Amino acid sequence: MSWITSRCTRLVHKSLGSNRLIADGETVVVGVSGGADSLCLLHLLDSLSHTGKRHWDMRAVHIDPGFDGWNSLRVARECQGIGVDCTVVRVDVPGCVKRTGRDSCYTCARERRKALFSFCEMLGSRKLALAHNLDDVNETFLMNLLYTSSARTILPSQPLFSGRLVIVRPLYYMSKELILRYLRSAGLRPVRNRCPFESSSSRGTVRRFLNRLYAQDPRIRTNFFAGLHNLKPEYLPAPRGTKSEVRSEE
Repeated sequence: MSWITSRCTRLVHKSLGSNRLIADGETVVVGVSGGADSLCLLHLLDSLSHTGKRHWDMRAVHIDPGFDGWNSLRVARECQGIGVDCTVVRVDVPGCVKRTGRDSCYTCARERRKALFSFCEMLGSRKLALAHNLDDVNETFLMNLLYTSSARTILPSQPLFSGRLVIVRPLYYMSKELILRYLRSAGLRPVRNRCPFESSSSRGTVRRFLNRLYAQDPRIRTNFFAGLHNLKPEYLPAPRGTKSEVRSEE
């Protein structure tokens, strides 16, 4: 086992173990976009299921958003190459955007999530594994802070619908750079399906900003992530409407 495989496996074990993400023998739906993150997730979970004797019943699913030139067939082939069959579910994001007039990124995310949730319900699976990583955690926090005036981000385990479905993120502690190294060592080739809205999205703006900071000082990436888990409430304003805030205004 190479050092990169060993390191990635340890980080996934850390996420799985410390957050109790997936029980042995459980049915797990893995959302696969075909990009580097999701192929890394599928490959690592498949390896752990066999070598760790966890015996997960893994089901890969790819949501085809209906954009021109989208290559869902190649995504399915990459999953099969790893050893997991992939179901392709098609939605019509361009049509939804046209009908509703809503923001394209919001509509795309909503329609893909609805399709994923419906697929899990159809299979009777409580666990949906998504490939969000350390960089996504940083980006989501900064996006929410800048665009929604809220300090929140994604979590390694996120129960929904009173616990009937749980989103799990086994790559939570892995950086994008580490994921790309793992893909190269495993000989995996990500599928580049281009989103027509990616250049104008809020996430793209935040990502480019953070990448410039990371290039100046690589420590910023992990410092940012560690800082989210090392908040000092005594140096933060009280949430609006709390007794502390009310007393301070009297």
